[in-house]
Amino acid sequence: MMRLSLVFLCVAAAVPACLAQSYLVGTFTNRSKDPNLDWVGESLSEATRDALAASGISVATREDREEAVRRLALRPSSQLTLASLTKLGAELEAQRLVYGRFDVVPDRDAPSSRGRIRVLARVLNLTDAVPLTEFVVTGLLEDLGAVRGDLAWQVLRWAQPSSTLSREQFRERHPPVKVNALEYYIRGLIAPTAESAHRLLTQAARLDPTFSAPRFHLGRMHFEKENYREAASWLEMVPSADPRYIEANFLLGLCSYELSEFAASRRAFEKVAAAVPAAEVWNNLGAADARLNRPEALEYFEKARKADSKDPDYHFNAGYVLWKRGSFDEAAERFSAVLDRTQDDEDAIVLLERCRNRVGPRRGEVRTEGLERLKDSYSEPAAKPASTASVR
Repeated sequence: MMRLSLVFLCVAAAVPACLAQSYLVGTFTNRSKDPNLDWVGESLSEATRDALAASGISVATREDREEAVRRLALRPSSQLTLASLTKLGAELEAQRLVYGRFDVVPDRDAPSSRGRIRVLARVLNLTDAVPLTEFVVTGLLEDLGAVRGDLAWQVLRWAQPSSTLSREQFRERHPPVKVNALEYYIRGLIAPTAESAHRLLTQAARLDPTFSAPRFHLGRMHFEKENYREAASWLEMVPSADPRYIEANFLLGLCSYELSEFAASRRAFEKVAAAVPAAEVWNNLGAADARLNRPEALEYFEKARKADSKDPDYHFNAGYVLWKRGSFDEAAERFSAVLDRTQDDEDAIVLLERCRNRVGPRRGEVRTEGLERLKDSYSEPAAKPASTASVR
């Protein structure tokens, strides 16, 4: 039977709610005598970060955090001091820092256990270095999945005070992960080589079929290697409850496009567009529509162009569709805009000349086929609202 206790300690007065707080979650420091448990600190950080992100709270990703660590030439994340974490938060423009430590001690009531873990988490206001609150969570190490879940729920409940999400509802949305799968997953994230990361993440996915996080990372790894079929097979298994769901569908849309499965690509980008009204997403949705000869393609390219008029690719894609339709004057305006931004764009030069000569597509001419330009990443124009609840 699971034995778990949790204590919530508030050490500061209530903070006025703000709708735009951004969080950084540091790796929890290992205060036990076993260095083999260092991975636990990252697992606590991962659970907390995922819970905040899933509720629409702006939080720095692990990748952003590690990149900032490298830029600032700091020590590894598991060894950062509070001063370094504060510096890291400033680099990432975060207003709140979640950090802490954990220890593991023998449990007299459960001598066969690997020990009892005690986690201390704190929240710091990075604007004025004022401590805001702290949490203590304890449980058997074998119940780490439940321990990290309860920690994440407590942090989320404090960060989003208007939320009515109960602990039981939180556990339904974020079910505890098997500890052995969790360990393989975290070790995969921090592995020194791509080969070892792939092996560890694959093992994590095998050990817990409900654990979607390693599936996302495996999909992204294969995408980066241009193994699009393999990448798609992993990304398709990321459920909507996972905070990586939108990014998974963006990558899935790119994979399907590269595999010439344009209807599947369109479905994936549609899901992303519903959640992220960004120029890059509209552009890619337009590209999939263009390959399907759907009239909506121009509408999406124009939305992207108006949202970010500095990017020549959006002008090019709109011009390309107009040229194929025989709207030469409008297409010429778009290609001229491309050349105003990048004078040596060969495709724009060729197609602008075609527009001026009022020459459309020629049957069987490979040179002018499939010229739509995609974006391989996107940035959200603004922080997602954390439902209707305020964030402090």
